[in-house]
Amino acid sequence: MAHQQTPIWIVSGDFGRATVNITDRALVEHAHQQFNMIFMLGGADTFFKSGTETLALDDGSVLLFNPWVPHLKLANDGEPTMILSLIIETDWIDRVLEAQGLRAGLIFPQLREQMTENVRIQAERLAAAISRGMVDAADREEMILDLIDAVIRAYIAADVERTATTSRRPIDFRIRKALNYIHEHAFENPRIDEIARMVGLSRSHFFEQFRRCVGASPQHYIDHMRMKAATRRLSMGGETLVEIADQLGFAAHSNFTRFFAQHMAVSPSEFRRQTHQDDEASSG
Repeated sequence: MAHQQTPIWIVSGDFGRATVNITDRALVEHAHQQFNMIFMLGGADTFFKSGTETLALDDGSVLLFNPWVPHLKLANDGEPTMILSLIIETDWIDRVLEAQGLRAGLIFPQLREQMTENVRIQAERLAAAISRGMVDAADREEMILDLIDAVIRAYIAADVERTATTSRRPIDFRIRKALNYIHEHAFENPRIDEIARMVGLSRSHFFEQFRRCVGASPQHYIDHMRMKAATRRLSMGGETLVEIADQLGFAAHSNFTRFFAQHMAVSPSEFRRQTHQDDEASSG
């Protein structure tokens, strides 16, 4: 299948981002600060990987990645897959849980679950609304709430619902210093060796401490910061792709396009063209 254009529909708002796309592309390993929920809507089966685990995405399964769990998508062998992908902000889903009388701190126990009939109905309903553009922002968010509610009911045991809490990881002062540096210099794509040396750790010890404190590898964290900034700028409009590439520290526009497509399976220009912003919030 040629990759010149990927059919894609995107909406973003306070909740995060919802994407419907038809693709056979591979995605590089990455991690999100948010939850990533992936539903197959049609087409060929496809495969994801998280660590050493291979995860089949077929019409009977759902993939549920907690924040900072690294994962990648393998290229399809043949026909493309139609996918609904939700990137859901943790504070938004915490408010949903608390409104239901549940304790904040959702954690999915399994990466792959069997799709229930209610989850399928809600996923297909939301995907149809996004791809057809026939409902307003309030109705779309209501559909997202319905799907999240179906997912929580299906895949989180009742006792876990009420007791799960997101553990606060201890932050080593050297990792805090590294995080501050990354936040200030992420658009320069800083070298991991240089950051480790700056905070006084060997490369291997820095990787170990960073993952223990943050939950993600240093490079995944930097890539997430750059993608978050890229999706925000593309959603807002007003800047050219060349300007955005330059601001994010890419030596050439083509490098930015390649980086973005490897994470999103779509070019920056197509992402901008197909994104509908429901409110002032945006996420990566």
